[in-house]
Amino acid sequence: MASDGEDMILTSTESEVSAAETDTESKDFDAHLSASDTEEEETVEVEAVPASTEDADMEELLKQLEDYTPTMPDALTLHILKSSGFNTVDPRIVRLISVSAQKFIADITNDALQHCKTRTTNIQHSSGHSSSKDKKNPKDRKYTLAMEDLVPALADHGITMRKPQYFV
Repeated sequence: MASDGEDMILTSTESEVSAAETDTESKDFDAHLSASDTEEEETVEVEAVPASTEDADMEELLKQLEDYTPTMPDALTLHILKSSGFNTVDPRIVRLISVSAQKFIADITNDALQHCKTRTTNIQHSSGHSSSKDKKNPKDRKYTLAMEDLVPALADHGITMRKPQYFV
């Protein structure tokens, strides 16, 4: 037999003989195992161990997704997926896509909020005067989502949005 990664060329008869030897050895080994199993009847429970840390992380994520309810319902996500041609029967995939969509929308709205805060701060400082209601704590201030703030936030994520001409 070749060892240490050496290449080995076998003729068809040598290959058949090698296969027959392997079959005989495996039968002997199986017979030995079955004899030893009857002698000792201990049951050993083996826990399934993931092959890598990535697999372990994925299993952990899927377990957490079972308990989490995303803002976007699974039925809506499933309908959108089916209408786009993606059919799945695995609810974990639908839940994963729902959570991903929620994260994407949350990132865009957070960016729009930052644009709104920057815009309102710049307007207040450029006007030069502040009324008593503008001196509120910034955490108490309420913001409104406007197209002026949403367009640059969407542009940061690669989405181009334009106002229709009849709104101009």
